[in-house]
Amino acid sequence: MKKINKLTLLLLAMMAIGQMAQAQVTVTGSTGANASYAKLALAFTAINGTAQTGNNIVITITANTSESPSAVLNAGAWTTLRIYPTVTGLSITGNLATPLIDLNGADNVTIDGRVNATGSTKDLLIANTSAVVTAGTSTIRFYNDASANTVKYCTIKGSSMDPAAGVLFFSAAGTTTGNDGNTVDNNDITNSTDANRPLNAVYSAGTIAKTNSGNTISNNNIYNFLNKGASSNGIQLAANNTGWSISTNSFYETDSFVPTAVTAATYSPIYVSDVTSADIAISGNFIGGSAPACGTTGIVTKWTKTNAKTSYFCGIYLKNGPTVGTTTSVQGNTIKNFSWDDAGASTWYAIVISSSATGAVNIGTVTGNTIGATTGTGSITVTSGSIDGNVYGIYIGGTGAVNCQNNTIGAITAANSNSSYATNFYGIIKTNTVGTTTISNNTIGSTTTASSIITSSSSSSTTNAQYLVGIQSKGTGTVNISGNIVSKLTNSTINNTTSTNGRITGIGTYSGTNTIANNTVRDLTIANANVIGLRDGSVVGILQMSLAAAAQTVSGNTIYNLSNTYATFIGYVTGIYFEGPNTASTVSGNFIHSLTVSSNSAYNCGIRVNQGTSTYSNNIISLAGNTAGTLYGILEEAYRNNYYFNTVYIGGSTGTSGSYGIWSSNSVYSGSTSNIRNNLFIAASTAGSNYGVYIATFTGYTIDYNDYIASGGTLATIGATNCTTLADLKTATAQDAHSVSTNPLFAGAGGTVAANYIPSSLALVGVSGAGIPTTDYTGTARTYNSMGAYDYAVSGLVAVTATVGTATGSYPTLKAAFDAVNAGTHKGVIA
Repeated sequence: MKKINKLTLLLLAMMAIGQMAQAQVTVTGSTGANASYAKLALAFTAINGTAQTGNNIVITITANTSESPSAVLNAGAWTTLRIYPTVTGLSITGNLATPLIDLNGADNVTIDGRVNATGSTKDLLIANTSAVVTAGTSTIRFYNDASANTVKYCTIKGSSMDPAAGVLFFSAAGTTTGNDGNTVDNNDITNSTDANRPLNAVYSAGTIAKTNSGNTISNNNIYNFLNKGASSNGIQLAANNTGWSISTNSFYETDSFVPTAVTAATYSPIYVSDVTSADIAISGNFIGGSAPACGTTGIVTKWTKTNAKTSYFCGIYLKNGPTVGTTTSVQGNTIKNFSWDDAGASTWYAIVISSSATGAVNIGTVTGNTIGATTGTGSITVTSGSIDGNVYGIYIGGTGAVNCQNNTIGAITAANSNSSYATNFYGIIKTNTVGTTTISNNTIGSTTTASSIITSSSSSSTTNAQYLVGIQSKGTGTVNISGNIVSKLTNSTINNTTSTNGRITGIGTYSGTNTIANNTVRDLTIANANVIGLRDGSVVGILQMSLAAAAQTVSGNTIYNLSNTYATFIGYVTGIYFEGPNTASTVSGNFIHSLTVSSNSAYNCGIRVNQGTSTYSNNIISLAGNTAGTLYGILEEAYRNNYYFNTVYIGGSTGTSGSYGIWSSNSVYSGSTSNIRNNLFIAASTAGSNYGVYIATFTGYTIDYNDYIASGGTLATIGATNCTTLADLKTATAQDAHSVSTNPLFAGAGGTVAANYIPSSLALVGVSGAGIPTTDYTGTARTYNSMGAYDYAVSGLVAVTATVGTATGSYPTLKAAFDAVNAGTHKGVIA
């Protein structure tokens, strides 16, 4: 009897142990599968084996499980199926060359890592430690139309080396619609071991007519995810994905990243790699730093990559999409806190749209993206190694409509470990492709922090020119660049070779049809010897040199504080450089002031004109307070153009080599004419030889109704004739009957706001007529046609309206009106 009792007890103990072994996973609410199981795979098999209709199934994880084979859940007719742990610190793990958890057509499944599915703590680890290249290896796979599933509050780890899979894998196979409407939210997603990092943290590829659509990847921490030996990604959308939302995720590295790839790898936290993936919303993500939200809480540390190898970086990369008829949106993302070093040439992009993208892309149209920071310096530092490199804020290469608005790019240093080499920086660049592009209301640099963006290499080699550009377009389409601020940029090149064209440019357009309007370009500085060419000037605020047949427009811009501080500089600092087509282009309403050089052999130039037939009107140019250099208000070096209602003031200077209100070269082109009327050319410098107007060869000009002043110099030079008085000038031109030489009585000559150049002299009476603008600098309709950029009340207006002849206009005196009428045969009214 005693022996029987012992045997019974042993049997009871063994049964208890067996029951405990089955107690890791418990199923309730199902049809025919309610029980406890040792593995999730066994629970799924039981559920798959019985029809589930309208059930609300709950699977609780009560202890750690080690899965083999895969936990495969097939399609079922349950209403909901929820999986969650009941105690803290649990895990579902395996080492499988397959998916660890496979949602095979299963819908309405929620995997919730919170204890009892409440609170906000991630308490369930799901990890597949396999690092094989076998196709489909993943931790969680969505497969065969798996839809409306949610994975949240889990720590998910994997090391899949399949380039067409990921830790989370939205598979290509589908029976009807694709894997749709799934949500991956509030998870930590990372590698299973640092030595075996995956090629993709999240990967999706659908099939034709069965796209993976409407999926959401949100609020996840995706970290330590880049493979050290190969190109890899955080989230990759390959073929046939539509309507995805990728939002408020954090991508970061917790420790220094030391790559081992033999050939340069490309690293992309967010990567849309196929033309068939479109209508993607990428918003509110954080890329950078060593902790969530770019490490902005607590101690801020950077995402650090060592210079062990050369690697390409693309923060948000739209490589081959979107396609025609679709729109992808990139809104409110933050990319900052990087220290990225390369052994060779750096190629670093924050946001890039490749030339294969043919659909529409909106970048910052709702909420601007932040690249770097608006204040401070060095939020992003990229360092090339002993070879030239390039750093790009936003790179636009697509052929579709791109709207790039409201973005901020600042606190960036593009460096080089060898001072003989250059690292170039481009804030926003549109490359040589067609399409309609709007670049508006962006800030490149900072309005407060000096040298917010700096190319820090001294770039002293004669063969390595270093470029720093705020906004550049080489696109052949239609480009509107408006309302942007380019401010506080420093190019640190100290190259002393005049033939090395290192340069700093605020805004530059080189092709296509361009409108550059209402931008502010300020505080650009360089210290080098570059004197190459016209278009490659050392410092240019706005450069327009598209020769496309369509008219170009540069209007309403404010440009100031441009400087070259090289001691023996002999080149140009230029506010606006214009080289355009022989089509009626417009340069109007711009305000340019405070250009400086350090050498008397150098040149400051408000507007420099090289090619094209254009109208320059209502511009205000102030070159006041300069201590060195030759000063040109307007420098016309080629062709003939129309100049109406411009205000040029040069004054208060000491030590300059001379100044010119307007200087026109001896280049005469067949059929080319020039109108110079209603302007103020005030060369009031206190040093050097000063000229109100200088025209080398006087052929094809109509010139009248201007105010000329040349303090201590020659009022004008017309051809070979130096004119010291207004009478001399009128004789030399056989025109200028209504021009004057009088103090315009500016509100604040030499000031730095446009309103300082409102005159009050009553003698500045201009003329109206065909081709002469009818509005002033402010855009207000002209009533008085007063000389200069501002229209204001002047005295002695006599209006002539002619029905025959060309005398129609306004004149300062009745005699002047009679003289104009007497010059021809007219019928009309004098009032």
